[in-house]
Amino acid sequence: MKNSIQISCKRQNLKDVRKFVASNLEQTKLTAVDINALILAVDEVCANVIIHSNKCDENQKLEVFAELKKEEVIFEVIDNGLGYDLRKHEAPNLKDIVKAKRKGGVGLLLVQKIMDEIDFVPYNKGHIIRLVKHI
Repeated sequence: MKNSIQISCKRQNLKDVRKFVASNLEQTKLTAVDINALILAVDEVCANVIIHSNKCDENQKLEVFAELKKEEVIFEVIDNGLGYDLRKHEAPNLKDIVKAKRKGGVGLLLVQKIMDEIDFVPYNKGHIIRLVKHI
């Protein structure tokens, strides 16, 4: 069964996404560490959609779907913004980030480490970012 939440593209709504992800994962046999990692991954993707794809435009919406299957958990983030293909993202050099004392820039690297599959699909006037974790 798929569950979903729709939010306007403002950062304050990320807390609702985190609660949504957590509530969907409660019924799995995942450990607390794995649940928190998945919350982080979905939150990071949604934050990037809000900030970079939709420029924090509260008139824009994004929708998150959660689907729990026997052997995998699937999250889909759907938006109508400019889009960003996560598969083309080049991992930053962590030493350079630390040396420059730069905040941010490692979120997508974390998503890639946490998730088993990441798909980016054009959809209507927007995009679907599909995140899969095998359990």
